[in-house]
Amino acid sequence: MSLPAEGFPQPGERIGPYEVVRQLGLGGMGVVYEATDSVLKRRVALKVISPHLADDPDFRVRFTHEAQAQASLDSPHVVQVFAHGEADGHLYIASQLIPGGDLGAMIRTSGAPPPRIALDILAQISAGLADAHATGLVHRDIKPANVLLRIRGEDVNAYLADFGIARRTGLHETVSLQGFAVGTPAYMAPELHTGTGAPGPATDIYSLGCLLWATVTGQAPYGGTTGLQLASAHVGAPVPQVVETGPLEHEINRVLRSAMAKHPGQRYPSAHALSEDLRRVLRQQPAPAPATFAPYTPGPVAPYVPGQVPPYSGGTPSTAPRRSRSPLLIGGLAAAAVVLLVG
Repeated sequence: MSLPAEGFPQPGERIGPYEVVRQLGLGGMGVVYEATDSVLKRRVALKVISPHLADDPDFRVRFTHEAQAQASLDSPHVVQVFAHGEADGHLYIASQLIPGGDLGAMIRTSGAPPPRIALDILAQISAGLADAHATGLVHRDIKPANVLLRIRGEDVNAYLADFGIARRTGLHETVSLQGFAVGTPAYMAPELHTGTGAPGPATDIYSLGCLLWATVTGQAPYGGTTGLQLASAHVGAPVPQVVETGPLEHEINRVLRSAMAKHPGQRYPSAHALSEDLRRVLRQQPAPAPATFAPYTPGPVAPYVPGQVPPYSGGTPSTAPRRSRSPLLIGGLAAAAVVLLVG
Protein backbone atom coordinates (compact mmCIF):
# COMPACT_ATOMS: atom_id res chain seq x y z
CA MET A 1 0.00 0.00 0.00
CA SER A 2 1.38 3.44 -0.96
CA LEU A 3 1.68 6.15 1.65
CA PRO A 4 -1.12 8.75 1.62
CA ALA A 5 -0.34 11.44 -0.95
CA GLU A 6 -0.07 14.92 0.50
CA GLY A 7 -2.52 17.37 -1.03
CA PHE A 8 -4.72 14.60 -2.42
CA PRO A 9 -8.05 13.28 -1.10
CA GLN A 10 -7.90 10.96 1.87
CA PRO A 11 -10.13 7.94 2.63
CA GLY A 12 -13.66 9.04 3.46
CA GLU A 13 -13.46 12.25 1.43
CA ARG A 14 -15.51 12.82 -1.73
CA ILE A 15 -14.73 13.96 -5.24
CA GLY A 16 -18.01 14.69 -6.96
CA PRO A 17 -20.13 11.53 -6.65
CA TYR A 18 -17.16 9.37 -5.63
CA GLU A 19 -16.22 8.53 -2.04
CA VAL A 20 -12.56 7.58 -1.62
CA VAL A 21 -12.07 4.18 0.02
CA ARG A 22 -8.31 3.67 -0.12
CA GLN A 23 -5.24 4.58 -2.10
CA LEU A 24 -4.10 2.00 -4.62
CA GLY A 25 -1.17 3.58 -6.41
CA LEU A 26 0.95 6.69 -6.70
CA GLY A 27 2.68 7.80 -9.88
CA GLY A 28 4.07 10.77 -11.74
CA MET A 29 0.67 11.87 -13.06
CA GLY A 30 -1.31 11.51 -9.86
CA VAL A 31 -2.91 9.02 -7.49
CA VAL A 32 -5.24 6.08 -8.09
CA TYR A 33 -7.86 5.17 -5.48
CA GLU A 34 -10.49 2.59 -4.95
CA ALA A 35 -13.69 4.61 -4.63
CA THR A 36 -17.45 4.10 -4.44
CA ASP A 37 -19.83 5.68 -6.91
CA SER A 38 -22.54 7.02 -4.58
CA VAL A 39 -25.08 7.23 -7.42
CA LEU A 40 -24.67 3.83 -9.06
CA LYS A 41 -23.39 2.09 -5.91
CA ARG A 42 -20.42 0.44 -7.55
CA ARG A 43 -16.69 0.39 -6.91
CA VAL A 44 -14.43 2.21 -9.37
CA ALA A 45 -10.78 2.99 -9.90
CA LEU A 46 -10.50 6.75 -9.50
CA LYS A 47 -7.43 8.47 -10.94
CA VAL A 48 -6.89 11.97 -9.50
CA ILE A 49 -4.43 14.10 -11.44
CA SER A 50 -1.62 16.01 -9.74
CA PRO A 51 -2.51 19.70 -9.32
CA HIS A 52 0.59 20.96 -11.16
CA LEU A 53 -0.49 18.97 -14.21
CA ALA A 54 -4.17 19.78 -13.89
CA ASP A 55 -3.26 23.49 -14.11
CA ASP A 56 -1.42 22.98 -17.42
CA PRO A 57 -3.74 23.75 -20.39
CA ASP A 58 -1.87 21.37 -22.71
CA PHE A 59 -2.09 18.56 -20.20
CA ARG A 60 -5.81 19.12 -19.72
CA VAL A 61 -6.28 18.61 -23.46
CA ARG A 62 -4.25 15.39 -23.32
CA PHE A 63 -6.20 14.26 -20.28
CA THR A 64 -9.48 14.76 -22.12
CA HIS A 65 -8.09 12.84 -25.08
CA GLU A 66 -7.11 9.97 -22.78
CA ALA A 67 -10.56 9.71 -21.26
CA GLN A 68 -12.36 10.00 -24.58
CA ALA A 69 -10.01 7.54 -26.28
CA GLN A 70 -10.51 4.83 -23.71
CA ALA A 71 -14.23 5.53 -23.29
CA SER A 72 -14.68 5.08 -27.04
CA LEU A 73 -13.51 1.46 -26.84
CA ASP A 74 -15.95 -1.39 -26.43
CA SER A 75 -13.71 -4.37 -25.77
CA PRO A 76 -13.79 -7.19 -23.21
CA HIS A 77 -10.03 -6.82 -22.83
CA VAL A 78 -9.71 -3.06 -22.34
CA VAL A 79 -10.42 -1.35 -19.01
CA GLN A 80 -13.70 0.54 -19.36
CA VAL A 81 -13.86 4.27 -18.59
CA PHE A 82 -17.06 5.35 -16.85
CA ALA A 83 -16.63 9.11 -16.44
CA HIS A 84 -14.16 11.97 -16.31
CA GLY A 85 -14.30 15.57 -15.26
CA GLU A 86 -13.42 18.05 -12.55
CA ALA A 87 -14.92 18.31 -9.07
CA ASP A 88 -13.89 19.96 -5.82
CA GLY A 89 -10.77 21.31 -7.48
CA HIS A 90 -9.60 17.88 -8.69
CA LEU A 91 -9.31 16.57 -12.24
CA TYR A 92 -10.32 12.90 -12.28
CA ILE A 93 -11.14 9.87 -14.39
CA ALA A 94 -13.27 6.97 -13.09
CA SER A 95 -12.83 3.55 -14.64
CA GLN A 96 -13.52 -0.14 -14.17
CA LEU A 97 -11.93 -1.60 -11.05
CA ILE A 98 -10.01 -4.82 -11.77
CA PRO A 99 -9.40 -6.58 -8.45
CA GLY A 100 -6.51 -8.90 -9.31
CA GLY A 101 -3.64 -6.45 -9.60
CA ASP A 102 -1.32 -5.89 -12.55
CA LEU A 103 0.86 -8.33 -14.44
CA GLY A 104 4.09 -6.62 -13.39
CA ALA A 105 3.19 -6.96 -9.71
CA MET A 106 2.24 -10.59 -10.24
CA ILE A 107 5.60 -11.38 -11.82
CA ARG A 108 7.50 -9.58 -9.06
CA THR A 109 5.53 -11.42 -6.39
CA SER A 110 5.21 -14.92 -7.86
CA GLY A 111 7.54 -15.08 -10.83
CA ALA A 112 6.68 -15.79 -14.44
CA PRO A 113 3.46 -17.80 -14.94
CA PRO A 114 3.46 -21.17 -16.74
CA PRO A 115 3.87 -20.73 -20.52
CA ARG A 116 0.27 -21.66 -21.39
CA ILE A 117 -1.05 -18.97 -19.03
CA ALA A 118 1.44 -16.46 -20.42
CA LEU A 119 0.28 -17.13 -23.98
CA ASP A 120 -3.37 -16.87 -22.98
CA ILE A 121 -2.76 -13.50 -21.29
CA LEU A 122 -0.98 -12.24 -24.40
CA ALA A 123 -3.76 -13.50 -26.68
CA GLN A 124 -6.31 -11.53 -24.64
CA ILE A 125 -4.24 -8.33 -24.57
CA SER A 126 -3.55 -8.62 -28.30
CA ALA A 127 -7.30 -8.90 -28.90
CA GLY A 128 -7.91 -5.80 -26.78
CA LEU A 129 -5.23 -3.92 -28.68
CA ALA A 130 -6.79 -5.02 -31.98
CA ASP A 131 -10.06 -3.44 -30.83
CA ALA A 132 -8.17 -0.23 -30.05
CA HIS A 133 -6.44 -0.22 -33.43
CA ALA A 134 -9.80 -0.76 -35.15
CA THR A 135 -10.98 2.58 -33.73
CA GLY A 136 -7.78 4.32 -34.85
CA LEU A 137 -6.04 4.30 -31.47
CA VAL A 138 -2.41 3.40 -30.80
CA HIS A 139 -1.56 2.63 -27.17
CA ARG A 140 2.22 3.46 -27.20
CA ASP A 141 2.95 2.21 -23.67
CA ILE A 142 2.31 -1.54 -23.54
CA LYS A 143 4.12 -3.10 -20.57
CA PRO A 144 3.34 -5.46 -17.65
CA ALA A 145 2.20 -2.63 -15.36
CA ASN A 146 -0.50 -1.70 -17.87
CA VAL A 147 -1.98 -5.20 -17.98
CA LEU A 148 -4.56 -5.80 -15.24
CA LEU A 149 -5.74 -9.26 -14.20
CA ARG A 150 -8.99 -10.65 -12.84
CA ILE A 151 -8.50 -14.15 -11.42
CA ARG A 152 -11.46 -16.43 -10.78
CA GLY A 153 -10.44 -19.94 -9.85
CA GLU A 154 -8.49 -21.25 -12.84
CA ASP A 155 -9.65 -18.46 -15.18
CA VAL A 156 -7.44 -15.42 -15.76
CA ASN A 157 -8.98 -12.45 -17.57
CA ALA A 158 -6.56 -9.80 -18.82
CA TYR A 159 -7.31 -6.13 -19.51
CA LEU A 160 -5.24 -3.45 -21.23
CA ALA A 161 -5.14 -0.25 -19.17
CA ASP A 162 -3.80 3.29 -19.17
CA PHE A 163 -4.25 4.92 -22.54
CA GLY A 164 -2.71 8.08 -21.08
CA ILE A 165 -0.36 8.58 -24.03
CA ALA A 166 -2.57 7.03 -26.69
CA ARG A 167 -3.13 8.87 -29.94
CA ARG A 168 -5.40 8.53 -32.92
CA THR A 169 -3.71 7.43 -36.12
CA GLY A 170 -4.15 9.45 -39.26
CA LEU A 171 -4.75 12.69 -37.32
CA HIS A 172 -2.40 15.59 -36.82
CA GLU A 173 -1.29 15.65 -33.21
CA THR A 174 -1.68 19.23 -32.00
CA VAL A 175 -0.86 18.60 -28.36
CA SER A 176 2.74 19.10 -27.33
CA LEU A 177 4.46 16.03 -25.95
CA GLN A 178 7.12 18.10 -24.20
CA GLY A 179 7.45 16.87 -20.65
CA PHE A 180 5.42 13.69 -21.25
CA ALA A 181 6.75 10.21 -21.86
CA VAL A 182 5.93 8.61 -25.19
CA GLY A 183 6.57 5.06 -24.05
CA THR A 184 8.67 2.88 -21.78
CA PRO A 185 12.15 2.36 -23.31
CA ALA A 186 12.39 -1.32 -22.29
CA TYR A 187 9.32 -2.06 -24.45
CA MET A 188 9.73 0.43 -27.30
CA ALA A 189 10.25 -0.52 -30.94
CA PRO A 190 13.67 0.10 -32.56
CA GLU A 191 12.33 2.80 -34.87
CA LEU A 192 11.10 4.79 -31.86
CA HIS A 193 14.52 4.59 -30.23
CA THR A 194 16.21 5.89 -33.39
CA GLY A 195 13.52 8.41 -34.28
CA THR A 196 13.18 6.92 -37.77
CA GLY A 197 9.56 5.90 -37.31
CA ALA A 198 6.34 7.13 -35.74
CA PRO A 199 4.11 5.32 -33.23
CA GLY A 200 1.60 3.08 -34.97
CA PRO A 201 0.12 -0.41 -34.90
CA ALA A 202 3.49 -1.93 -35.83
CA THR A 203 5.23 -0.33 -32.83
CA ASP A 204 2.46 -1.61 -30.53
CA ILE A 205 2.95 -5.11 -31.96
CA TYR A 206 6.67 -4.93 -31.17
CA SER A 207 5.78 -3.95 -27.60
CA LEU A 208 3.46 -6.98 -27.44
CA GLY A 209 6.43 -9.16 -28.37
CA CYS A 210 8.44 -7.58 -25.54
CA LEU A 211 5.49 -8.17 -23.22
CA LEU A 212 5.36 -11.84 -24.24
CA TRP A 213 9.06 -12.26 -23.41
CA ALA A 214 8.60 -10.53 -20.05
CA THR A 215 5.58 -12.69 -19.20
CA VAL A 216 7.35 -15.93 -20.11
CA THR A 217 10.74 -15.15 -18.52
CA GLY A 218 9.97 -12.60 -15.81
CA GLN A 219 12.24 -9.88 -17.17
CA ALA A 220 12.36 -7.29 -19.96
CA PRO A 221 13.89 -8.51 -23.23
CA TYR A 222 17.01 -6.35 -23.09
CA GLY A 223 19.15 -4.97 -20.29
CA GLY A 224 21.23 -1.83 -20.02
CA THR A 225 22.54 0.58 -17.43
CA THR A 226 22.04 3.57 -19.74
CA GLY A 227 19.38 4.60 -22.20
CA LEU A 228 21.92 4.30 -25.02
CA GLN A 229 22.73 0.68 -24.14
CA LEU A 230 19.04 -0.20 -23.99
CA ALA A 231 18.29 1.53 -27.29
CA SER A 232 21.28 -0.16 -28.96
CA ALA A 233 20.03 -3.56 -27.85
CA HIS A 234 16.56 -2.97 -29.28
CA VAL A 235 18.08 -1.77 -32.53
CA GLY A 236 20.87 -4.30 -33.04
CA ALA A 237 20.69 -7.25 -30.64
CA PRO A 238 19.12 -10.52 -31.83
CA VAL A 239 15.50 -11.20 -30.93
CA PRO A 240 15.57 -13.10 -27.61
CA GLN A 241 14.72 -16.80 -27.67
CA VAL A 242 13.81 -19.24 -24.89
CA VAL A 243 15.42 -22.65 -24.53
CA GLU A 244 13.52 -25.04 -26.81
CA THR A 245 12.63 -27.96 -24.57
CA GLY A 246 9.54 -28.89 -26.58
CA PRO A 247 7.03 -27.81 -29.26
CA LEU A 248 5.55 -25.04 -27.13
CA GLU A 249 8.89 -23.30 -26.65
CA HIS A 250 9.56 -23.67 -30.37
CA GLU A 251 6.29 -21.88 -31.12
CA ILE A 252 7.02 -19.15 -28.54
CA ASN A 253 10.32 -18.44 -30.29
CA ARG A 254 8.60 -18.25 -33.67
CA VAL A 255 6.05 -15.75 -32.32
CA LEU A 256 8.82 -13.68 -30.73
CA ARG A 257 10.79 -13.51 -33.99
CA SER A 258 7.77 -12.20 -35.86
CA ALA A 259 6.41 -9.81 -33.23
CA MET A 260 9.85 -8.37 -32.40
CA ALA A 261 11.25 -8.21 -35.92
CA LYS A 262 13.55 -5.22 -36.26
CA HIS A 263 11.84 -4.03 -39.45
CA PRO A 264 8.16 -3.05 -38.99
CA GLY A 265 7.17 -4.69 -42.28
CA GLN A 266 8.35 -8.09 -41.03
CA ARG A 267 6.11 -8.10 -37.95
CA TYR A 268 2.59 -9.47 -37.65
CA PRO A 269 0.32 -7.48 -39.98
CA SER A 270 -2.07 -6.72 -37.11
CA ALA A 271 -2.66 -7.27 -33.41
CA HIS A 272 -5.61 -9.45 -34.41
CA ALA A 273 -3.29 -11.71 -36.42
CA LEU A 274 -0.99 -12.03 -33.40
CA SER A 275 -3.90 -12.86 -31.11
CA GLU A 276 -5.22 -15.52 -33.50
CA ASP A 277 -1.76 -17.05 -33.88
CA LEU A 278 -1.37 -17.32 -30.10
CA ARG A 279 -4.77 -18.99 -29.78
CA ARG A 280 -3.84 -21.43 -32.54
CA VAL A 281 -0.65 -22.33 -30.67
CA LEU A 282 -2.67 -22.96 -27.51
CA ARG A 283 -5.18 -25.16 -29.35
CA GLN A 284 -2.38 -27.30 -30.75
CA GLN A 285 -0.86 -28.04 -27.35
CA PRO A 286 -1.88 -31.12 -25.33
CA ALA A 287 -4.61 -30.53 -22.78
CA PRO A 288 -3.12 -29.26 -19.51
CA ALA A 289 -3.19 -31.35 -16.36
CA PRO A 290 -6.18 -30.64 -14.07
CA ALA A 291 -3.98 -28.77 -11.58
CA THR A 292 -3.06 -26.04 -14.05
CA PHE A 293 -2.53 -23.51 -11.30
CA ALA A 294 -0.70 -25.81 -8.89
CA PRO A 295 2.63 -24.34 -7.76
CA TYR A 296 5.51 -25.13 -10.06
CA THR A 297 8.82 -26.44 -8.75
CA PRO A 298 11.40 -23.71 -9.36
CA GLY A 299 13.87 -24.70 -12.07
CA PRO A 300 17.24 -23.31 -13.16
CA VAL A 301 17.19 -19.74 -14.40
CA ALA A 302 19.98 -18.08 -16.33
CA PRO A 303 21.58 -15.35 -14.18
CA TYR A 304 20.60 -11.85 -15.16
CA VAL A 305 23.21 -9.11 -14.90
CA PRO A 306 21.88 -5.53 -15.15
CA GLY A 307 23.46 -3.76 -18.09
CA GLN A 308 24.26 -7.00 -19.89
CA VAL A 309 22.22 -8.05 -22.92
CA PRO A 310 20.91 -11.58 -22.23
CA PRO A 311 22.33 -14.39 -24.40
CA TYR A 312 20.32 -15.64 -27.35
CA SER A 313 19.94 -18.90 -29.20
CA GLY A 314 20.61 -17.76 -32.76
CA GLY A 315 20.52 -21.35 -33.95
CA THR A 316 21.91 -22.75 -30.71
CA PRO A 317 18.92 -22.97 -28.36
CA SER A 318 21.03 -24.19 -25.44
CA THR A 319 22.61 -20.74 -25.11
CA ALA A 320 19.31 -18.86 -24.68
CA PRO A 321 18.14 -17.74 -21.24
CA ARG A 322 16.02 -20.39 -19.55
CA ARG A 323 12.36 -19.69 -18.89
CA SER A 324 11.45 -19.09 -15.28
CA ARG A 325 9.02 -21.55 -13.68
CA SER A 326 8.40 -19.67 -10.45
CA PRO A 327 5.16 -20.47 -8.60
CA LEU A 328 1.94 -18.80 -9.67
CA LEU A 329 0.19 -18.16 -6.39
CA ILE A 330 -3.31 -17.59 -7.66
CA GLY A 331 -4.96 -17.64 -4.25
CA GLY A 332 -2.84 -14.77 -3.00
CA LEU A 333 -3.18 -12.80 -6.20
CA ALA A 334 -6.95 -12.97 -6.17
CA ALA A 335 -6.91 -11.00 -2.93
CA ALA A 336 -4.28 -8.53 -4.08
CA ALA A 337 -5.13 -4.88 -4.57
CA VAL A 338 -5.23 -3.23 -7.95
CA VAL A 339 -1.99 -1.48 -8.82
CA LEU A 340 -2.46 1.07 -11.59
CA LEU A 341 0.71 2.72 -12.83
CA VAL A 342 -0.16 6.34 -13.40
CA GLY A 343 1.49 7.95 -16.35
